[in-house]
Amino acid sequence: MNYHVLKLFYYVAITGSVTKASERLHISQPAISAQIRKFERENNILLLEVKGKRMVLTPIGKRLIDPLEKFFAMGDQIQKIIEDYHNYPEGSIRIAGNYLATSIFIPRWASLFKQSFPEVKIQITTTNSHEVMEQLNNFEADVVIYSDMAFPSHHTGVFEHRELYKDEYVFVVSSNHSFARQEVSFEEVMAEAFIMREEGSAARERLVQLCEERKVQQPKIELQFNGVNEVIQAVIAGYGISFVSALLAKPYLDQGTLAKVEVENVVSKHSIWMGSRKKELQESYIQSFITLVMKQLKEKK
Repeated sequence: MNYHVLKLFYYVAITGSVTKASERLHISQPAISAQIRKFERENNILLLEVKGKRMVLTPIGKRLIDPLEKFFAMGDQIQKIIEDYHNYPEGSIRIAGNYLATSIFIPRWASLFKQSFPEVKIQITTTNSHEVMEQLNNFEADVVIYSDMAFPSHHTGVFEHRELYKDEYVFVVSSNHSFARQEVSFEEVMAEAFIMREEGSAARERLVQLCEERKVQQPKIELQFNGVNEVIQAVIAGYGISFVSALLAKPYLDQGTLAKVEVENVVSKHSIWMGSRKKELQESYIQSFITLVMKQLKEKK
């Protein structure tokens, strides 16, 4: 069985095009197409066909995706174990999280884990929820924490996801803003200057979604930052309004440096999730980290 060509087919299937598979695998498009067609002829099957401008899976192509997903996940895991053996003989965990996760949750969990597993290296990366999911899907992270705005649409056979927290997005301003602790309409809020994170951040995507649901023009993003702390500090300084996690805003609301804006008929709840490969596809110490997290959450309830 030619596993190399099956890998080419698999990446064409999950990315949706030969072009994207070529970029991911660093193999030319003609080479990918030629090898897949040769495999199809040798096995008297058709895996992919063009419909309009899209490339779609045939019935036999669809049947192959789940077993190939598991097969290549195990292959990637074996490669990672070998690399870790040479680079970190005692093991390593790559954790990726959105700003909320890496500023509030992960530091405590990582500290508690290191007390029991001091020999295991922990690498923590902060990025937005969509990029976090990309890292998990590309096997660049072992454990990820993200907002449900980025809930995965594929790889369900290889990964599992656990809900950790309930959260809510809130509109916030400086304590001396005219909207501070006031109830205003959604339209009034959208007319204000906004300070937000980059596109792809969960809060910004939810804000766009709210505008689309209410058929209201999206606000002007007058200042954009790559971190929530920078956003909050800019709002505290007195310019503009933002839409952020209530968990992140709480310390500043309690101090009185930020004030919440009550917006008519807007309640935007969301969840914080943890994703990882399934238990049978991960090292035991990664499962120990996940077990520690779930135990911490249970003790807090």
